[in-house]
Amino acid sequence: MVLNEWAWENRAQWEVVSAWLDNFDGRSGLSVEEERLCALYILSQFLYFGSLEIRVLLRALFRDLVLLPTIQSSRAALGGSRDANLILGEVSLRIDRTRFLGVGNPSESGVHLLYYFRQENSLRKTHFLDSAQIFMTDGGGQRVLRYPDVDRYIFVDDVCGSGETAVRYSQWLGELKALKPSVELHYLALFATEVGLDRVRRSSIFEHNSAAVFELDGSYKSMSARSRYLRVVPTDISPANVQLVANTYGMLVCPSDPLGYEDSQLLLGFHHNTPDNTLPIIWRDRENGSPITWRAAFRRYPKL
Repeated sequence: MVLNEWAWENRAQWEVVSAWLDNFDGRSGLSVEEERLCALYILSQFLYFGSLEIRVLLRALFRDLVLLPTIQSSRAALGGSRDANLILGEVSLRIDRTRFLGVGNPSESGVHLLYYFRQENSLRKTHFLDSAQIFMTDGGGQRVLRYPDVDRYIFVDDVCGSGETAVRYSQWLGELKALKPSVELHYLALFATEVGLDRVRRSSIFEHNSAAVFELDGSYKSMSARSRYLRVVPTDISPANVQLVANTYGMLVCPSDPLGYEDSQLLLGFHHNTPDNTLPIIWRDRENGSPITWRAAFRRYPKL
């Protein structure tokens, strides 16, 4: 009740939690009571970021990963100048030559965040593009850049779990780089696992221009040997039983990824959606492809 009122924006009232607990009916071999105790412990560790927290994180993303590096590079270009007006002019010019885009199509979460990103950072609408607006066809039928003066494109995402989405999405950006080799392409996420971010840096066109506000180390893999969630548990909770419950029911609701997409094992959710990197026992239901009847605690809105 405390978590629901103060941390979860009333998204998991008791009737929702009770219906979710009814999913656990002894199929792991433990008693129903033991399973539900383990399930409640898993749910109590769920990291939920509401609308207010998301806005704060979007301010941090712009300040720490865009504005401060821009100030540093502007000062370097000006020979280390300390003239505030001179630096401000150079920073403004560089921001004006920057465009922000979401990862995915206009209906997905990366694009959804841009509305709040613009509001929280007092940016103009002209600083934002849809990916389809990057190119145009000239009079000779050739694909060219619509805005040749833009020097930097920054792609914003909510979470980088395995890194697969960012790597796959970046493949079409080779044409942009070919048309303007000097252009900077950046991938910035609110949250990223160490493994996922490393994959983006190694296997995508973004390379070292990839970063996150909050980087999740291996201890955030909730059912792993390094798990921060299983290191210290209440006396009536067995870490082995928690793992057993998560694995058993994870296999039932999502046989291909019982502990989250590409074994991410996260316990993370947002006001706008729950990522598939999170344990599927938290978010999966019939609409999301569960092969069995399952009531979600924090449901995920599927990509149809």
